Amino acid sequence: MQLTYDRLRADELRGSTQADYLVSLDAHLQMVENGAVIFDEPAFPVVELARSLVSWLPRAESDDFEFDSMSFEERGTVFIRRTALGWTFGSVLEPDATSRPVELADVVRCCR
Repeated sequence: MQLTYDRLRADELRGSTQADYLVSLDAHLQMVENGAVIFDEPAFPVVELARSLVSWLPRAESDDFEFDSMSFEERGTVFIRRTALGWTFGSVLEPDATSRPVELADVVRCCR
């Protein structure tokens, strides 16, 4: 499982607050498992996502992750959920595409 981004852009940045930076720095984000794309978003707030993932990691063993972004109305544009077989990655925007279950160590590696 991989979360990758490229084409980081700041052309929407209009302010200087932390929130301005979190939502205005975006990039092309992909969630990929064994070469298959599970989620693909060309303008995703990757800095906001990174901040949320880093905040979540210390409690990852006990809590699912659902990205609650200032840029999307939907909660869970990126999610990491525990199942009986392990942890799965996905997006509420692509409800039919989720990763195979992986161990928590793989989740941590992917998020870091």
